[in-house]
Amino acid sequence: MKLSGLLRLRDEATWCAFAIESFLPWLDELVVAVQPSTDGTREIVARWAGDPKVTIMDWPAVCSPAGEKPPEDDPRSITGFYNAVLARATGTHGVKLDGDLVMMDWAGAEIRRRVEAGYDRVKLYGTDLVGDLRHVGCHPHCPTDGVFKFGPDVRYVDSEWSCRLAGAGGATTTIAEPAFLHFKWTKPVESAIKRWPEDWRDHERWRAIYERRLPVAPYTGEYPSSLKALVNAVWSSDA
Repeated sequence: MKLSGLLRLRDEATWCAFAIESFLPWLDELVVAVQPSTDGTREIVARWAGDPKVTIMDWPAVCSPAGEKPPEDDPRSITGFYNAVLARATGTHGVKLDGDLVMMDWAGAEIRRRVEAGYDRVKLYGTDLVGDLRHVGCHPHCPTDGVFKFGPDVRYVDSEWSCRLAGAGGATTTIAEPAFLHFKWTKPVESAIKRWPEDWRDHERWRAIYERRLPVAPYTGEYPSSLKALVNAVWSSDA
């Protein structure tokens, strides 16, 4: 078993270092693909340029907004981008990761345990934090593609607004506890909605997602150890 992380980045300087540090201890390799960014994301990723686990890809173009579907061989195609990252992985299993997603300390070992037990797919989810890192929004449950076994039919295909994983099946298990924290709505709004269509306010779907940024309840779960100093600093600033 060889577990490959698939990490796609664009303007993720705020969280990507925390994210990568939470992935590397339990992955066998991490493929990091960076779209053109303006916030120093590529310079942060360069810290891992000499790590034997890490492959860094510089993607030539910013992918088109959600809903647009250039041909897959167009570098603006999000589907082509995802499949190019998939093609660089050399493992038996892959896991889709994001630059604003930080894994819980226990989650990597649990993912590996389940793959080693013979599962082809490991489904997992996380918790969306909003605002000041201490609150959740109205829809805190954050799903992801999770872990899947590579095969000749596994690839990303166009969907209505983006792309989706196809061809991944087999024995499936689900991790019941939140395996990561997701920080989309702790970032500046313009960063969080960077791939949204220009007319997103005219679509009920996007308006509903936008409302998830509003805090509705305190977060009472755990934090990864890598974030505790940051969270303590937030608390201290309120004192």
